[in-house]
Formats: sequence, structure tokens, C-alpha cells
Amino acid sequence: MKISLISTVLNEDKNIDFFIKSIIKQKKRPEEFIIVDGGSTDKTYQILKEFSKKNKWIKIFQKKSFNISQGRNYAIKKTKNDVIVTCDTGGKYREDWLEKLTKGFNGQVSFGTDKPLIKNEFQKVLAKKVLHKKVVGSSRNMIFLKKIWKEVGGYPEDMVIGEDTLFDERIRKKGYKMIKIPNAICEWEMRDDLKSVKRQYYRYGYWDGVAYRRHKIIPLKSKLAIFILSILFPLYPFLIIVSEFSLDLKIDVIRRFAYLKGFYKGLLNMKEN
Repeated sequence: MKISLISTVLNEDKNIDFFIKSIIKQKKRPEEFIIVDGGSTDKTYQILKEFSKKNKWIKIFQKKSFNISQGRNYAIKKTKNDVIVTCDTGGKYREDWLEKLTKGFNGQVSFGTDKPLIKNEFQKVLAKKVLHKKVVGSSRNMIFLKKIWKEVGGYPEDMVIGEDTLFDERIRKKGYKMIKIPNAICEWEMRDDLKSVKRQYYRYGYWDGVAYRRHKIIPLKSKLAIFILSILFPLYPFLIIVSEFSLDLKIDVIRRFAYLKGFYKGLLNMKEN
């Protein structure tokens, strides 16, 4: 199976060296690695060019002002193979990651498993809230046929965040089977305080609202969450007071209602704050 690995980057000079070396050290190396830089203003692009000079299978392109979707689509257009693997500079990939991902591939669309890098008690509690068996995966750890990407129109280039969720939903609507590969591990750093979690989920909600307004597509679980949270919204002040006694509950209340607020702002075409 010939694999084309793709990624997008922007101002990642603190992480890029470790990331690229983790790909070079893979037990199964991709036939090509296409990276699109969205116009980094730090040393990211220069570092990438040095790696590309020493490793001809790593190909670097710079497209200034490209968002993640535009970068991914551009990278995929440049690939030579029929099987695409997507990854992210924020991920920590084990040496057997690509080997396990390709062995577990169902021939249509598959996801590896994301595991959090936990450094403190807050992240430990957060991980239990956001990672569970029903979470399939994301484009930081995904393998699919190039023809499926073409069939669904690629990644939605009008989406700044949540582009992979919309991409996945379009694939599901076409009837393709998606599976999770438990042993293809990508580790990633989690938010480490409530303020950053609140901001993160507000933006998730905002762009899900934009997605629904523009494309009429969001996952069923998101629709159910929005419906339930809308009913519970009058209880929000009470829930905030009660949540002071439990970090677990506080994280849950903050992230869910931040998501709801973001969703309605995105849906109503209000400017993100």
C-alpha cells in the first residue's frame, strides 16, 4: 500500500523539529510527505526546507494566508497515491503509528486513536470528560481513499474550525464505513485551565453554528446536545454555583454552555468574540 502523508503548519518552530523527526523515525515510512505552510512568520518554513533538502520524499509548499482546509486540499492535490493519511504538528506520533494505521485500514475511511498527554490533575479530569469510546477521531490521525475526498468535495474551505467534523459528516452521508484503529496512537496536549477550555468549546460551537447555517450539516450528537442544553439554559446560574464543589462538574458545565453560546452566535451570523 503506497501512502501519501499530508499536514499543514503555521508558526510551529518550537514543535516542528520533533514532529518531523517522529515521522522520519516511523517503522513504515510514507512514500511522500506533503506539507503546506500557511505563511509562517517564525522559523518554521526555513526548518522545513532544511528537512526537505535532506529527505527528498518530504515536499514543502508555502501558501500564505491558507487556512487548514485550503492547506489540506492543496496538499492532497499534490499527492501521487490513492491512499491519504492526515496528521498534525501538535500530535506526538509513536514509531509504529503509521504501520498500525495502515494495517488496520478498512479500505475506505479509518481513524487512529488519540490519547491525551496528561501533566496535571486538571488535564486528568478533562481527559475523562472529552475522551470516551464513542469518540471516533479527527484529521490529526486519519486514513482514507483519495477518491472519497474528491467525491465529497474535499475539506470545506470556508470553515476555519470544525472543518474535519464537516468533512467526516459528508463522508458518512455518502454511506462510507468508518472504523477506529485502537493501536494507531497519537498523543496530544490538552488545555490546562478552565479559561482555555471555555474558549476552545466556544469556538467549536461557533463554527458548528456556521457549518449548520452554511451547509445544514452537523453531527446528530451535536444536535441533541444543543437541544438539551437550550432547555437547561435557564438553570445555568444555578449549575455554575453547584459546580464550584466539583472540578468534574465545573468543566462539564463550562464547556457545554460555552459551546451552546458559540453555536447560536455562529448560527445567527454574529461576529465571534
